[in-house]
Amino acid sequence: MEKYWNWEGNYIGVRQKDYLTACDGIILGKFYGKEIYDQNGNYIGEIGKNNRLIKNKTKENFRRPGFSFYVKGTITAPFKSCDPYPMIPGYEDFLR
Repeated sequence: MEKYWNWEGNYIGVRQKDYLTACDGIILGKFYGKEIYDQNGNYIGEIGKNNRLIKNKTKENFRRPGFSFYVKGTITAPFKSCDPYPMIPGYEDFLR
C-alpha cells in the first residue's frame, strides 16, 4: 500500500485499490490518475513530490463522477508526521 502525507508533513492515509483511505477506514477520495476527488466528485488534491498530497487552486472546479458513500476501507496503523515542504505558489495544502 502506498502511504501519503500532506505538504505540511501530516500523515493522511494509504491507497487501497483506487481509493485514498484514512487509517480509521474512512474513504477520503478516489484516485483518477494522480488527481483525487471526493465522494461528490469534487477535486480535492493530487499526488505531488514524494507521495505528498497537495491541492492545485486552478483545479478547484474540476469534477468527476461521484461514488458511493457506503464504500469503506481497511483500518490501518497511523504513521508519524514528517518535515513540511515549502508551499508552491498557486497551491494549498491537502486537508483531510
